Amino acid sequence: MTLRRMFAVVILLLADTPNGNTSAAQAGDFGFRFEVEHCLTEQLDTFSGIFTKNLGGWPARTVTAPIALTDAQMSEVYRTIENIGFFDYPSAFVGVRKDAKVITETRPSDTYRFEVRNAGVVHTVSWRDSAKPTTVEADRLRDLFSMIRGFIYEHPEFKRLPAPIGGCE
Repeated sequence: MTLRRMFAVVILLLADTPNGNTSAAQAGDFGFRFEVEHCLTEQLDTFSGIFTKNLGGWPARTVTAPIALTDAQMSEVYRTIENIGFFDYPSAFVGVRKDAKVITETRPSDTYRFEVRNAGVVHTVSWRDSAKPTTVEADRLRDLFSMIRGFIYEHPEFKRLPAPIGGCE
């Protein structure tokens, strides 16, 4: 009987052992700085809870607003970061398929900078999303950024901000 119990405990421990794909849980220090530029720059800093928007014009005018994502939104961003393997992305991300024979450049394009901190680990990815055909990793990153932009643009404080004065021509 004792040998059977010991065997059962060993089986349970082996079944519960983390493998290489197990990710860290969302830590108390989780947060990010998200910046996107499409002629004019917007930035959300979840550490300070401040959103900054360049309105353009001459001289350029910038406004800020207090924008904090909900716990549910932050959890969704975290889960997506983990699901796409964000911490494995190179800091200077290109996102173009290596087998592409023809690369198409689009201008103007979105340029992103995304800095994430979780459990004391900080990782930053910068990417100019201008070339096609893109990789699956690029599509996943673009989807993550679209989700974050959606959270920002639906926030009541964002909707109170003035419209940009200038933009791309």
